[in-house]
Amino acid sequence: DEPRAAREKVTELFDDMGFAPEPDADVRELRLTRCPLLQAAHEQPEVVCSVHLGVARGALEEYGADTEGIELHSFIEPGACLLRLAPRED
Repeated sequence: DEPRAAREKVTELFDDMGFAPEPDADVRELRLTRCPLLQAAHEQPEVVCSVHLGVARGALEEYGADTEGIELHSFIEPGACLLRLAPRED
């Protein structure tokens, strides 16, 4: 389906940028296990993480997917952030 294909392209983009994303089975959530700007993200997460969220949102729009429900949860677990690309399906 097209939304999933768009999410897969965003996953590839974040991989190319050095985030080492680990997608869930339906590519709705990505565990970002690396950050190319880790120190800056720790010092100013509201700035750095907002930029990364904006990149994801812009890429989804570019690939024709809805951006409703997109969220970035910074440092949600030791060694990873969580990028939600789509709301969970019921």
